[in-house]
Amino acid sequence: MTDMTDATRDAGADATIRECLSLDQPRSFFLFAGAGSGKTRSLKEALEGLDTQTLTTLRKHSRKIAVITYTNAAADEITRRVKADPVFQVQTIHSFAWSLIEGRSADIRGWLESNLQTEIAEIQAAHAKGRSGTDAHDKREKKMASKTKRLERLAEIRAFTYAPEGDNFGRDALQHTEVIALAAHFLTESETFQNIVLARYPFILIDESQDTMKPLMEALLTFEARHRGRIVLGLLGDTMQRIYTDGLRDLDQRVGDFAQPAKQMNHRSRKRIVDLANSIRRDEDGRQQRAREDKPGGTVRVFLAPSEGTDRATFEVSTCVEMARVTGDPAWQNAEAIKTLTIERHMAAARLGFSELFEPLSKPDKLKDGFRDGTLPAMRLFTHRVLPLVTAQRNGDAFAAMAVLRDGSPLVDKRGIRTGRGGQASGLDAARAGVAALMTPFKDERDPSCAEVLAVVAEHRLFPIPDQLRPCLPDDSPMAQDMADILAELDLTTPEATPPAETAITGAWTQALKAPFSQVARYLAYVEDRSPYGTHQGVKGLEFPRVMVIADDAHTRFKGLASYETLFDVKRLSPASQKKAEQGEETTIERTRRLLYVTCTRAEESLALVLYSEAPDAVRRFLITNKWMAEDEVVMAAADGTFQEAAQQC
Repeated sequence: MTDMTDATRDAGADATIRECLSLDQPRSFFLFAGAGSGKTRSLKEALEGLDTQTLTTLRKHSRKIAVITYTNAAADEITRRVKADPVFQVQTIHSFAWSLIEGRSADIRGWLESNLQTEIAEIQAAHAKGRSGTDAHDKREKKMASKTKRLERLAEIRAFTYAPEGDNFGRDALQHTEVIALAAHFLTESETFQNIVLARYPFILIDESQDTMKPLMEALLTFEARHRGRIVLGLLGDTMQRIYTDGLRDLDQRVGDFAQPAKQMNHRSRKRIVDLANSIRRDEDGRQQRAREDKPGGTVRVFLAPSEGTDRATFEVSTCVEMARVTGDPAWQNAEAIKTLTIERHMAAARLGFSELFEPLSKPDKLKDGFRDGTLPAMRLFTHRVLPLVTAQRNGDAFAAMAVLRDGSPLVDKRGIRTGRGGQASGLDAARAGVAALMTPFKDERDPSCAEVLAVVAEHRLFPIPDQLRPCLPDDSPMAQDMADILAELDLTTPEATPPAETAITGAWTQALKAPFSQVARYLAYVEDRSPYGTHQGVKGLEFPRVMVIADDAHTRFKGLASYETLFDVKRLSPASQKKAEQGEETTIERTRRLLYVTCTRAEESLALVLYSEAPDAVRRFLITNKWMAEDEVVMAAADGTFQEAAQQC
């Protein structure tokens, strides 16, 4: 009976959503759903629960239900649940935005022309006020030249291209921010475009709506208000779980006319973890969740250590020893059974040992998104071509090695196998020689640099070299001169693309290629979520039995992103943050509180918070005074004898 109570407590919210999804009386809604509340399940059940008549009517008029998800994995799962029924158009936000504007070349060209002219005028105005001979002066000149060149070439473009999951280069390619801006512009400024969207979609449902890009979300809200009663804009999310700064901060305050069903339950975590999550968000919006009655107990501990002088690796291992003791769960001493969450990716990269590869490629705007989520085409040469080939050779698996070559090497293309070049060996012979050469730098347990590996791949033409990497090849490399000819001969050329001229991109790759090749495997394990480490961005929506959250302001690279010392009253708000607070803008405390909430609420059974502080005693007072933690739940590294003993055992 108890289980039924917990299972049905939020049934009213799901019923409200079903009522809103009506073709006769459509009503927009915002579903508040905190961590572990089953938000995505509600979305799936709403789609599965649509009556046959509604679906039949939609199919008859070639209309679709747009379902916008946060990740490709979520899109795949929902598509599977609705049995890939084409009436449901399930996409990520970038894919959806592109689907709205794709093919509207004349309109896109007109918008780009106007936008580029405005940007050039703004740069010129700043340029006129700036001093010559400075880096800023030179950067402005390069920007003006680049944008002017693009403006002049717009008329040559017959059709614009865009890859939602990758990086976009070439004169006909649109950037991610441009696609979002274009969709937002047409939704609010073009009556014809609005009518097309209304005719195509009676329902637009957005999961994780708090992190949907601000320009597009604002445009959708404007669009909905203008056509209320003709469309359902269904938003699902929790503003406390907004982790990106480009989301709409006050989304919950902008939907006053929407139906606002809310979920109370947390089905994920045990009661102690739910209680901590409620404490964290109490001063933010006062919303509280309820744990399942069949999930009592749970363990939470805070481990405090000084920022200076603490051996972090030893301290974190000793934390796991202590967690195993207090929980009675020996899995806490198995690194693979624990999910360790950091606030920044670079902290995870440092702990996993791929910083030399990570740091350069995570900075340039045109590289960082694709690199961080594993979709950067140039990086995939190493992760999806070279690494599997090297691994297969090391394992003596000739079948797997040939499969990798057949999948991506021009040498074993059917035409490459049949024809040698100018009396040279056939492609298959060349491939064997190339693989042998590739393995040479790895002899005697050597760990060659990525640059060494790239040079061999290029010299032996094992795989096509992406445009971004060609400037990084040795000047005397034959590939640097004739790669394009080889690809053209085998009819493997890619669509016309201009290699990026920005020296920052080439410089980033040049630096990253100095990294040992072994870091490629560590990087791949991280982006595929096969490593013990994660970040708040990567784990949103996921859950793990054992979670360790590491808060370390001293090792935070991006100052201002978050500050646990400020949240815990060790430091005061900076004057800039105080001014933001007075102006109603988001403060460091708000942002840090959200990030802490997101990470802590991933835990199902037990949670360890590892905090490094300039003033551990002050943090302890804050946690106990504000009733986040009981006294026996805070473990001081320098004062607790049991914990010191555990540390010595490590």
